[in-house]
Amino acid sequence: MGAIILKNDTLKLARNYFGLNQKEFAKKLEISQALVSNLEKGLKPLTSDIIEKLKDEFGESFFSQMMSSPNLKVHYRASATVAKKYTDLFEARLLIISNKIEQLLEYVEIPENKIPQLDLENFQLDAEYLATEIRDYFGLGRKPIEDLVRLLESNGVVVYFFEYDFISAQNKSFDGVSFYVKGVPVILINNKIQNARKVFTLAHELCHLIAHNHNDTIISNERDIEKEANVFASEFLAPRTALRSEYRGLTLSKLFQLKAYWKISVGALLYKAKGTILSEDQYRRWVTMLAPYRKNEPHDIDINTPVLLRKMLNVCQEDIGDEAEFYREFGLSKKIFEEVYSTLVDRDRPKMKIIL
Repeated sequence: MGAIILKNDTLKLARNYFGLNQKEFAKKLEISQALVSNLEKGLKPLTSDIIEKLKDEFGESFFSQMMSSPNLKVHYRASATVAKKYTDLFEARLLIISNKIEQLLEYVEIPENKIPQLDLENFQLDAEYLATEIRDYFGLGRKPIEDLVRLLESNGVVVYFFEYDFISAQNKSFDGVSFYVKGVPVILINNKIQNARKVFTLAHELCHLIAHNHNDTIISNERDIEKEANVFASEFLAPRTALRSEYRGLTLSKLFQLKAYWKISVGALLYKAKGTILSEDQYRRWVTMLAPYRKNEPHDIDINTPVLLRKMLNVCQEDIGDEAEFYREFGLSKKIFEEVYSTLVDRDRPKMKIIL
């Protein structure tokens, strides 16, 4: 059996997973900060005595795996307000998830990716127009989308609702992210946020996948891609032409009825009504009235749980068989696996085939 080759870039990933800077990490490993820096730069070899201090946490095979570092094109909302420690914690998990999806794709075939990649400039930078075209592309007509999660998964999007202790329901910077792994679109959504916000964020990230996250277009720094994605999501979920007549005689009760029907938050419905039937003053009065509900709207909607990633993992586990061998092959300890995929952990997983 040949010697295990350790990969230096996995050490930085481990450090970021802990949310530590180099000085803190050096103290944990009982080595100098200079050595940590040289190891991460690849100037010194990563040795087994260093890994010995981390293998109980990560598993020995973690440090010998080849980790891809794709340009994930992750967009953070109001990123200047997000402390680097938290982006490091989150991006370490993103890197693990993206690499493991790439690994899973060697074991399973998933539904074909049918998400178009388009240049918004071909739509005169009109995200609302693009949303109308995408609704037509999916054959949605002008009715509510009954199950956005299934619509995305059946069209080749891997959706995962994550839950991490360091991300709260209030930190909107981490509501959701999207990226491509070997041409496969992926959307991750914060499981702690309300379901209506999950649905809106799914549509928001769909816009990023279609118009922002691929390599076929150059985006000017002057464009506000977060605003574009919000405009797209609003129109994709609830077309303005379908809502116009329903806004007449607007009351609080009617707003909640519209929320249940269109599966979109009252806040989003009101924003959409601004400029349609509500003046700026009327809109502000509604916002003031609903201010107590801003963080936690009543009458949340139902949403289905994503199933595709769970099924991909199940097929891989069944193919490998032995649990310990699965974690070794997967390059993660059981502890890290259960932290990264916390919402998928199920002690009694049934055997499934991927049929959507």
